[in-house]
Amino acid sequence: MNRFNDRYSELVYHLFYEDNWCSLNELSKKTGYSKSTLWRDLLHTDSTLPPEWKIEKNEAQGVRLIKPKNGTIEELWFHLRSENTYFQTLELILLNNGVTINYITQHVHISRSTVYRQLEKIEEVVKSAGVQLTHSPYKIVGDEKKIRRFIMQYVEYMSGNLNDFITSFDIKEFQEHVLKLLKEHKTSLHMGAIQRLAIILHISNIRITHSCFVTIPQAVIDENEHSTVFEISKKLFKFMEKISNREKQIQEIFFFSLYLMSEEMSLNRTQELRYIRSKLNSDSGMPLNHFLINLSREIGLDVSQDDIFMYEFAQTLRGITFDLKLKTDTRINNILQFVPYFEKNPLFGMIQEIAKNISREFSISFEDIEILEIFMLVQASILRKKNQMVIETALVCRSYVEKDYIREVLKHHFGNQLNIYVMDFSDIDSLYRKNGFDLLITTDLGQLINIEHIPIYKVSSFPTPSEIKEIKIFTRENFIDRYGLNHNILYPFEDDID
Repeated sequence: MNRFNDRYSELVYHLFYEDNWCSLNELSKKTGYSKSTLWRDLLHTDSTLPPEWKIEKNEAQGVRLIKPKNGTIEELWFHLRSENTYFQTLELILLNNGVTINYITQHVHISRSTVYRQLEKIEEVVKSAGVQLTHSPYKIVGDEKKIRRFIMQYVEYMSGNLNDFITSFDIKEFQEHVLKLLKEHKTSLHMGAIQRLAIILHISNIRITHSCFVTIPQAVIDENEHSTVFEISKKLFKFMEKISNREKQIQEIFFFSLYLMSEEMSLNRTQELRYIRSKLNSDSGMPLNHFLINLSREIGLDVSQDDIFMYEFAQTLRGITFDLKLKTDTRINNILQFVPYFEKNPLFGMIQEIAKNISREFSISFEDIEILEIFMLVQASILRKKNQMVIETALVCRSYVEKDYIREVLKHHFGNQLNIYVMDFSDIDSLYRKNGFDLLITTDLGQLINIEHIPIYKVSSFPTPSEIKEIKIFTRENFIDRYGLNHNILYPFEDDID
């Protein structure tokens, strides 16, 4: 699906991320496109932006994106994609049981030659999804499970309003019914699961009306027909399209139960963590163990000691092994659209390489979406560690007013990261007697303090942004040195102090 993510989307991403003036030279370096191409793209993009969005141009400063309050990049992408005739053509093909060139030209309002160019691009994307595009009429054919997953990816990629997309049942009624059943069966699901289940159920309903059905091996059904998720799925029958063939209906119910099963969450995280760690040294847990060892070595931080990371990472790995075991594919996520902007990131590449080696050794498949999920989990773990770090700080000031003000300024910028001990100049000797201090911040002009074993940062009575920035640089370097981290993996959270 990312092949549709043309340079217009890439351009607005970089402008949105910068949130400031950006020269064409900078944009050219980041996107790889020439300045003349970017200028044409800017003119085109500005004409297609939604209300309250605007691209400002200035010969001296460059360009910048003006966005409304609370405007998000996903909202902007959704608007641009909804206006993009490539996506309009793809949607007609995905949601109809075969369309002609005439049908597309009439509904998308483009020429036949434009449709043919779009179909060539669509055929490439469809092929990469493991299915095919037939001609005259144009429709998607192949493994039904892969077709439905492809449609699911399209829906999440477009990030539209579910209420507009789901028309085969009442989504609010569905949500209430699912919650009731979960309570009855003492089952819990991951965050956002009900929305994802609603999408896949509606897609199933669409495909059933086109007389396209899934096929699940009978052995898989026999093994799981008494499971809780299958019982819940059967009780959601009223939201499903009816099929005259009972066997096909059961297969469709079971197909939905697979997605429900993949969304199941343990009710007791402590017990689940104990189970996860007990599996690390078993044969079945070898891929997880090898991945964690290699990952921890590369980033310089033992992520296996982070309970939150371990639990969430195990869920990602569980989804992969779940799909391999049951010969299905339930891997879906709306963050897929961000892959192009992080795949060149050093940490992303590092995780990708580790995953590739593990895949060869243990026959387990990692796709870009899993790499991005793990990338996010690792970044969260690193930031969690950084947020827990406490730097013992001595603050030496010339007056009680200065002391009170500077201490609150430091708290404002660093929160609890600096554990501040306020001292008078007469207390300087204690800095020699105690080895627990990591940092000294002072307003001394140089006459009174002369020590070398503690880093010293001087600030004004009214600390300036540049002085605060210097302390931020120290906290970053202290964090990296303290844990022996690979400094390249802190992107993008430290860009403002480089």
